[in-house]
Amino acid sequence: MEDQDIYAVARKKVKAKKGFFYHLITYAFIVGLLYVIMQFANRGDIFPVIIVAISWGIGIVIHYFQVFGTEHLGFLGISPDWEEDALENEIDKLERKRELKNYLQKETELLEDVDNMELKELDKRPLKK
Repeated sequence: MEDQDIYAVARKKVKAKKGFFYHLITYAFIVGLLYVIMQFANRGDIFPVIIVAISWGIGIVIHYFQVFGTEHLGFLGISPDWEEDALENEIDKLERKRELKNYLQKETELLEDVDNMELKELDKRPLKK
């Protein structure tokens, strides 16, 4: 990659992170404002605020994963490289499966050869009367 390409990619990532934090600040401000309004205007009924907070919160979580991925979730026991680890495990499984299939195919061919050899020996033996 050229320096300009690296700069463009880095700039795009920083802009995405900035957008996420603006989204998070807006979320906190609006939910707080709705809470205060509902406390005074709706006699303390905050159920609509909870609905807004949960639905918008799901959007915030999705936005977080789009921007940061899983790289900051190590404290939850989620490895940042879980995708690569899972991919390696799947590749290993498929390779073992292919090796086992080849091994079984060779064994089957050997058994067929042994069966053919036994039949030929039986055909060559003279019949005793």
